[in-house]
Amino acid sequence: MHLENPLVSVILPAYNALAHIAQAVDSVLNQDYANLELLVIDDGSTDGTADHPALQDPRIRVLRQHNAGPGSARNLGLTHAKGELIAFIDADDLWLPGKLSLQVAYLRDHPDISIVFGGFQRWSASPDKRFEVPPCPRIESTSQALAHPSGWLYTDLLLDSVVHIITAMVRRSVFDTVGVFDTRLPTGEDYDFWLRASRQFKMDQLAQTVAFYRIHDSSLTKVPRPENNEYLVLQHALASWGSTGPDGRSVDARALQNRLFGICFGHAYLHFWTGRRRQAHIAFDQALHHSFWHPKVWVYWLLSATGAAISSLIRR
Repeated sequence: MHLENPLVSVILPAYNALAHIAQAVDSVLNQDYANLELLVIDDGSTDGTADHPALQDPRIRVLRQHNAGPGSARNLGLTHAKGELIAFIDADDLWLPGKLSLQVAYLRDHPDISIVFGGFQRWSASPDKRFEVPPCPRIESTSQALAHPSGWLYTDLLLDSVVHIITAMVRRSVFDTVGVFDTRLPTGEDYDFWLRASRQFKMDQLAQTVAFYRIHDSSLTKVPRPENNEYLVLQHALASWGSTGPDGRSVDARALQNRLFGICFGHAYLHFWTGRRRQAHIAFDQALHHSFWHPKVWVYWLLSATGAAISSLIRR
């Protein structure tokens, strides 16, 4: 692969993103790395997202599909991407200036690394619900210091989904080897991909903040879902490959149980306080499988069981 000046394909899935997409697009097109293409995948928007004036730049290709979720949209982008390197941004997030130059330079200088990612900052609204544009200092591409964890990340990923997709750059060869995003997962499809990739490729984390992640109520991670996809993805990885990475490191058994417990409890807690007591009860029950003597879980388990029973009687 020739990496002096490789084409970077940036994939941006967008669903009803009219309010924010211009900022995301600008943060890509204003990068100081010129050899890029931006593929905007309109995922069945009904608000005119695909017709936004910000998408008229000749470096942008707009692709449309029926609403199928971000995993499907990213896969469509991968099908049409021409670049040797792939990067992702969501329609409501921002990249810091210099992100692409930094990551292209790192992959050029480290041919044994196939994925490079960085840190991100959460971007919350002001009390009046407005998102003030955060200060975006330029990243210095000469600074290639690493953060922990880096390298063979499988065991680290079992304990924490450390890679945020909007911060990553991936060699095209990774997708050719391990496949694309699993569209059966409405959430967690990126976590599943990083786990699969980490079995065969090394992944380095730069000690730089490279993106802003917008926090708002319509974010996918804020919407309660019956299925606990993060838990399902993690359980599938353990069933497929166990708790030992390709570098021979094994994850601590107690830490892994705490991780599984935390995912179940967090899922249950969200459902409990949004009134979905039946789903909460199921998830609290799963949490007890990983920490049976946890008194707080037993309290919530009983409360959710009572609430589910009352709801069932009312429906009758």
